[in-house]
Amino acid sequence: MAPFPIYSLREQIFFPVLLRRDRPDLFHSPHYNAPLGCPGRLIVTIHDLIHLRFPPSRTAYLYARGMIEAVSRKARVVITDSWNTLRDLTAVVGVPEKKIRVISPGVDAALFSASAPPPDPDAPPYILYVGNVRPAKNVMTLIEAFLRVKPRLGECRLVIAGKNTMEEATRPYSSREDIRFLGEVPPSSLPGLYRNARLFVFPSLYEGFGLPPLEAMASGTPVISSNAASLPEAVGDAALLFDPGNSGELAEKIAVLWNDAGLREDLVKKGRSRVEHFTWERTAEEILKVYRE
Repeated sequence: MAPFPIYSLREQIFFPVLLRRDRPDLFHSPHYNAPLGCPGRLIVTIHDLIHLRFPPSRTAYLYARGMIEAVSRKARVVITDSWNTLRDLTAVVGVPEKKIRVISPGVDAALFSASAPPPDPDAPPYILYVGNVRPAKNVMTLIEAFLRVKPRLGECRLVIAGKNTMEEATRPYSSREDIRFLGEVPPSSLPGLYRNARLFVFPSLYEGFGLPPLEAMASGTPVISSNAASLPEAVGDAALLFDPGNSGELAEKIAVLWNDAGLREDLVKKGRSRVEHFTWERTAEEILKVYRE
């Protein structure tokens, strides 16, 4: 591990020094902040253009734009997670399509399908979201839809698991009994959290791929997903899709799935089948092929 802060000037100055010392035949950077002074063959993975589509600041946008353009020119091959991000890279950054390889990530199905502790019999059933709480994740639309549809669901909760960077916006809901913000959850707790949910909702506006819906599927939990960006590519026909700008549509999808046991069972079966397409073994094999090009 190189002891340099991510996105730092030190990273760009001193990382190439280590590479010149160790002289690897090939260097694969798993993020776009690859050292531009890298000697020899460079492969870079660009997972998404979130820092261009939803930049946290003007400075972050300018850094990301410059780095993505520069590293895409420097790299022999650019790996990305989805065909949607390939289209973004060609349209927004101008990366030649012939330079890009689409290799989706995998899901550890064995981990998420393992037995989980039973739910608390005294706790209400819940709808689950897993991911950061930030504007691009569109969690406020999920909260709006939940509050709209709750009278049709009976006793239930909305459980939101992930780092909250929008505490001011979510504060009005933080004291409600029917909405729980768990904050960051240890990885060891995720399988049980997924498994015991009645359904999983992923309202994101933009993803480079979208692993949480597939983790929910691997856990045997039915999924409702946004139809934005790469998500239809990831979930296929194994989820109910909705327009992430339409909280009313999401509320209706939640009501239908919550109250239809047959539909939930059908989506669980489709989900387990869908996850079989995304294994880390297949991902590794595809990356190894790129190394050998």
